[in-house]
Amino acid sequence: MTFQLQMEQLPGYLAARFVGSCASEKASQQLELIAEHCKLTNNKKLLIDMTGLELIVTFMDRFMGGKRLGIFARQGIKVALVGRPDQGDPRQFTLLVARNRGVTIEVFTNFQAAEEWLLK
Repeated sequence: MTFQLQMEQLPGYLAARFVGSCASEKASQQLELIAEHCKLTNNKKLLIDMTGLELIVTFMDRFMGGKRLGIFARQGIKVALVGRPDQGDPRQFTLLVARNRGVTIEVFTNFQAAEEWLLK
């Protein structure tokens, strides 16, 4: 399984894109790298694009992903997460875990809606 993390500075926010396939834990481990990049570039708004990522997610993966998202709360970073409809979490467990850790986060399947929310 191979994947890439691509980061791009866009007007008003940083975009982090996952492309390829990997274990869910490997992808969530990259959140620390993304948070460090936000800190170095003084970005307080982040769009994480998961639409190009193929992965199998277990219940525990959703918990650990939400827990790892907590790093963005500590830095005061607002997060828009964009995924495909088939990647959705019907119970929004990852969001619940992340929000319980103080993260300002929403999940979208539409880039325009995500960007509008993020830039408010």
